[in-house]
Amino acid sequence: MNELLRNIPQVEKLLQDDEIAAFIPEIGRSNVTALTRRCTEKYRTDLLAGAAADAGTLKSMILEACIRKRKEKIQRVINCTGVVIHTNLGRAPLGEDIFTKLKDEISGYCNLEFSIPEKKRGKRGGFAEEMICTLTGGGDALIVNNNASSVFLILKEFAEGKEAIVSRGELIQIGGGFRIPDIMAQSGAKLVEVGTTNITTIDDYAGNITGNTGMLFSAHTSNFKIKGFTESPSLKELASLKNENVIFVRDLGSGNLTETPIRSFEQTVYSELIQGPDLVCFSGDKLLGGCQAGIITGRKDLIARLRKNPLMRMLRVDKITYMILQEVLLKYVNSAEDTIELRSMIMRKHDEVSHLVTRFIRMCGPAKDILNKIKVRGTFGGGSMPGKMIESWGIEVNVPGMSPDAVYDYFLSCTPPVTGVVQEGNFILNFLTVFERDLKELAGAVKMLAGETGK
Repeated sequence: MNELLRNIPQVEKLLQDDEIAAFIPEIGRSNVTALTRRCTEKYRTDLLAGAAADAGTLKSMILEACIRKRKEKIQRVINCTGVVIHTNLGRAPLGEDIFTKLKDEISGYCNLEFSIPEKKRGKRGGFAEEMICTLTGGGDALIVNNNASSVFLILKEFAEGKEAIVSRGELIQIGGGFRIPDIMAQSGAKLVEVGTTNITTIDDYAGNITGNTGMLFSAHTSNFKIKGFTESPSLKELASLKNENVIFVRDLGSGNLTETPIRSFEQTVYSELIQGPDLVCFSGDKLLGGCQAGIITGRKDLIARLRKNPLMRMLRVDKITYMILQEVLLKYVNSAEDTIELRSMIMRKHDEVSHLVTRFIRMCGPAKDILNKIKVRGTFGGGSMPGKMIESWGIEVNVPGMSPDAVYDYFLSCTPPVTGVVQEGNFILNFLTVFERDLKELAGAVKMLAGETGK
């Protein structure tokens, strides 16, 4: 046993192996060293427990550990889930043209806080914020790092130490376990719940306004629906209750900017703002189709107060966020929103996806024997349009001798990883969320799977 243990290669020696060393540029020397040391200790423990001595086993352990660590990096994933705004997969896809612009305009220096016309220091995001006002009708706009930040900043500025009235049916929880009541508590606002889960009337709000009320807060239930015996006041009715001491704030969430005749989207920011809220806030990476951001628009004097709040130093966004939002918003103001990657995917015609699936099956050659074209349904996702389904097409993958879960694991292990879904005992690739540029590598993954199973 002592001889076997002495023959275990030193960590530095193992790091000189070409296959192991190849991971150093990809995951870092410190990670490769730590994984090699950990695997060596595991190999030593296994030997002491009676495992057979095999140098190849140790190397395989290290390579597998490095491959697993590499998969933890942010990387491209082929989305075959049918969930368009997939929170776990980066929400709204941005498109290649955005990154061409980023490369050309801000890979070096840029005028983030410099006004070229005035030849002096300028404010961040001015151009993008002006476009938000144009699209929403707001007097001014402000961009922060996500919509939870929008809500927190608004509450902190206007309701700290005061009461904020909210319907019980709108005390929502967003992704990651963040809840409106918790955000309110952290801001220093006192939550006043009114009404019930399904019924809240205008009198419920009016009857709870006191001398210490600072805000009426309404949250759009963008990630769930309450159906049946329900009632809630309109935004116009709520706006009628505001006064010089009480403002009305609307958290719209998803941030739809335009109407479309093809897909029934949520109400627009403009249509909500004209009903009387003082401020409306929403996300930049949901129905808007941009990157993660929180956008606040509405009364100019209130936005000015938010802009001066010390928390803005913490919540402000960087040049990349401003640039991405600028380019996405430009498409809206130029009536070219259908060219936004997210919008074009949602607006895909049923027949287009069908043709894409048919062409993909032909690309797979003999491997098509394990594929079956089927009708599927996708969703908007990302806390947008709850319960709204999109008719589409997909592929059922049936591999003799492999369970659907095993097929799922196989596709996830590919490069790039492929995420499908297991539904009703079948593994499915939903093509609603597949790009044209995904087809070649996806077909390669299917061919390899078919080859491994002898098809």
